[in-house]
This record gives sequence, C-alpha cells and structure tokens, in this order.
Amino acid sequence: MPDSFDLEQLLINGETRNTEFKRILTKRDGVGDRRSKLIAQLKLICSEGEGRFIIGIEDLHGKEWEVYGLAEEEVKLSEKVLRSLCEEAGLDILEQTFHKTPRGLVVSFTLARLIAYEVPETLAINMMGRVNSGKTTLSGVLIQCQLDNGSGAARAPLLKYPQEIRRGQTADLHVTFAAIDDKGQFIPMPAPLDRAKRGRIFDQASRILTIFDAPGHREYARTMIRSVLGASAQYGMVLVPCLDEHKLVLAEEQRSGILRLDDITREHLLLVSNQQLPFLVIITKVDMCNDEMRGKVCDLVFATLKEIGHVPLRVTVEEDIPIISREIGHRVVVPVFEVSCVTGLGFDLLRQTLATLPTRVPNERVEKPALAYIDKVYRGIHGTTVVVTGTVQEGIFKPGQKVLCGPDKDGRFMKGRIGTIEVFQKRVERVKAGDVFGFDIKRMRPEKVRRGQIVCDEDAEVQSCRTFDATIIVTRHPTRIRPGYEPVFHSHTIQQPVVFEKIFDKEYLVVGDVARVRMTLKKGPEALQIGDRIVTREANTRTIGSIVELVR
Repeated sequence: MPDSFDLEQLLINGETRNTEFKRILTKRDGVGDRRSKLIAQLKLICSEGEGRFIIGIEDLHGKEWEVYGLAEEEVKLSEKVLRSLCEEAGLDILEQTFHKTPRGLVVSFTLARLIAYEVPETLAINMMGRVNSGKTTLSGVLIQCQLDNGSGAARAPLLKYPQEIRRGQTADLHVTFAAIDDKGQFIPMPAPLDRAKRGRIFDQASRILTIFDAPGHREYARTMIRSVLGASAQYGMVLVPCLDEHKLVLAEEQRSGILRLDDITREHLLLVSNQQLPFLVIITKVDMCNDEMRGKVCDLVFATLKEIGHVPLRVTVEEDIPIISREIGHRVVVPVFEVSCVTGLGFDLLRQTLATLPTRVPNERVEKPALAYIDKVYRGIHGTTVVVTGTVQEGIFKPGQKVLCGPDKDGRFMKGRIGTIEVFQKRVERVKAGDVFGFDIKRMRPEKVRRGQIVCDEDAEVQSCRTFDATIIVTRHPTRIRPGYEPVFHSHTIQQPVVFEKIFDKEYLVVGDVARVRMTLKKGPEALQIGDRIVTREANTRTIGSIVELVR
C-alpha cells in the first residue's frame, strides 16, 4: 500500500465542505440515528461533486485533527460499513487510497453520487454551410419543432454570445441537441438553453441527435475545419442556400463563363467527402426562389456530387427514406433535400430521415482502448480541476478511470484520473465511441491541458510525433507548392502551422497532383496515428490527405 496522498497537507486543510474525517466506522455506525446522520453527512460532502471521506483521523471538536491510525482489520470493517451507507445515500466509491503512519493506516475514500442515468442512443451530425445558409435556423426548427417566422425566431434561442445576437450569426462551434422519442417523433424543446427543462426532455428521449454547427464566415473557417475533423460525427450535412448560391453561380458564369457552384460550397462537399462520412445535402430557403432558380442550383449540386464520386438522390416522397437508410452507409448515395424553415416545405421528410438514420459506431471502435481528442478546455469551475469536452473516438471511459493526457510541449504524457463525466448536462456512468463528453480530470495541472491533446487509457500505446509522411492531393493553390511551404495543419482537433520538408519524387506540386510529402509541425509534437485524415489550409483548403508514416 504505497503512500497515495499528502497527509500533512490534509491535516493542515482540515475538514471542508467536501471532506469529512472519522476516527473509525463500526457496526454501531450502520444502524439507528448514527446511520441517518452519517448518510446526511455523506450526501452533503458530495453535493457539489466529488467528496472525500477519511478514516483513521480523530476529529477534535472540529478545530484540530490528529492521526489515529487503523489496523487492516479495522479498515476492512470501516469499508464494509461505509459501502452500506453509500448504497443508501446513492453514492459510489470511486477510489480508495492509503497512507501508512507509525500508528496505523489512514484511508481516503473518494465518493460521488451514484449514476442511474443511461445515455440514450446518440447520432452525431456535422452541419456545415456558407454564411447565411440557415444552419442555426434549421437546428432551431428541428429542436423546437416550430417553424421560423422569416426574421430569425427559430435561431434566436440558440445564440449564446453578444456578437452572435448583434449579427444574428454564430461565431463559434455550437453543439446542440434534438430529442427523438421511441416512435421516431421529435420532442419539442422550447427553451434549448434551459438546463433543467432540457434534462427533463432528454429523460423522455430514446435517441439524441447531436448537431455540430460551425460558423460559415471566412474568418471562422478554422472553426469549421475543427468541427469537420474533430467532432467524430457519424454523418455530415451540407447546407446550400438556394437564393445566395444562385446569385453566386450567375456572377461566376458572367465573370468566367464557367457554370459551377461557389468555391465555399464546393470546398464543404469535398471536405466531408474526404472524411469518408455519409452525408446529406440540404438546399435551404427554397421559398425565396422560383422553380427555375431552384432547378439550376439542384442541377449544379447533382453535377458536383457526381464529380467527386457520389450518386445524388433527390428526396421527394416517403418511399425514398427506406432507400436512404439502407444505402447511405455505403458512402455512395447522397440524399438531397429542398427545404424551407418558414413554410415547412420538405421538413417532414428531413425529420423522418434523421429519425431513422442507422447509427454508425462499429463494435470494434467500442472494444478498442479508450481514446478521445480534446476540443474545449474549461478552467476555474468550482469543484473541478480542469474540465475538457470533445467526442470519444474509441473505447469506453468511466468515472475513476486512470488516464493519460498529452502530449505537452516536450512530447510527454501526463497521468490523471477522470472524476465525473457529463453528457447533455447530466452525470453518466460511462461514455463510449461516438458519444460527446465532458470530463472533470483530476490530478492534472490545468495550465498544461490544451485543445488538440488526447485523453486515453493509462496503459494505451500512444506516442507523440512532430515529423510525419502523408499522402496528399492538391485541391487548390494559385502557384506551385515547394519544400518550405508553411500552411496550417488540421487533424482531429489539432491546429498548428506545418512545414513541407520534402516532396517525394517531385520538385513541386500544382492543383490535381497527388504526392507523398514529409511535414514537420512548427509548435510542437502531437498525438498522431497512421491513417489520420489531414487538411492543410491558408485562406482556403489547399491539400487533403492522410498520414502514412510517423517519422519522429
């Protein structure tokens, strides 16, 4: 039993709101008034998260604390009584640590509320589209089950920040949730940001639709890429605003004589296709266009999908939905919907499709060692060390699980422990591959945790890497790409500058070239794996590809 905590510091701190000392627990503590008082104490120290119950320390009138120490048999009896108390109090023992003293053992039990809540089936969708394509409005209509009034009523409850409210547009990656009951019907959620009301609705749901809504402005392009690469969604959804797209198509045709979709829309389609995600295309705001305009945009969407190797399917009747459910997982068929958030045109078909899409988390991903990439980091939340959020890539995470987090700037991984896990603002007993999460990670220096790092099993075989080889295709570049080129590298939630050190078998690259290149990350190592999908960008996506070898 190695020393596992700082006993001297524990005595200096004394009892707190979440720490309780007891000399020993005996059979008498498990019955009558003593039992009731102890249960109330245990609930109190765990009321704001985790609590610590320490045995082997004498409480001297709540002002001083003295080491008493216990024999091993006394520890076993105390633990037995404590487990009985915890069972009635609705608490779980997450961790048990020991400290040897000359007088005997002091034992610390880390407690937390027992989790009875199970995560419903989740279906994660990456939503992307140019600015004003109606992403947040579409999310609002799906979540609230109420059409828009044409002036942004549906999106208003989802805007969080002052700049979003002023502009009526998202400025950061939003994760929103729609609840679906066991009959495949969306459950109205009139106050999506009200935590208590949302929790009650989730209790009724048999499926949760998780929507990653990234901003469409050029200045937020990196956030959009982070959403596409880092969310580990099961499906993609590309929105094309009919009227705006038609205007851009006409402008390009007049300027160059070329009839094609706008560059941003083409980039979104190419990105989601490169991620090998099944995806849907939603042509929005069709109520603002006549038949000729709608037809022209639809024809160009169809032509573009065919160019990048897909078979478009215009969804017009309910009989199309079983075909989508059967075929979409093969990543060939792409359903195309025409919808209006104001008139409701096409929304019934879209809702039915989303309610019946098959989940796409294969068992082999769940059975692998636990792994997740950190997307957001929150420090300074009362009762927590550092809270991180993201989507589980592989395996299963549970409270109390020992984990590694990293790499840091020197390529090292830090050891920690998961305290509590939250999904949909509720504590849960586990999250698995495909689930979004919020982890409170203990025993870790908050300032060393950042976006792009991984959280994984303590015994996982992970390594940090700064230089690697990748096979890429150049999708857009105004000139030639030569060694020394420095774009921004994206993979999972990782974003940092990278240098093209070497181009194999070629002097330079131009649009359409496929090549193997060696890249070095400029700021420091990351946790990369062979097969990871990558994107390099400047103002626009310049190359896409995958990692084929980790060099150093």
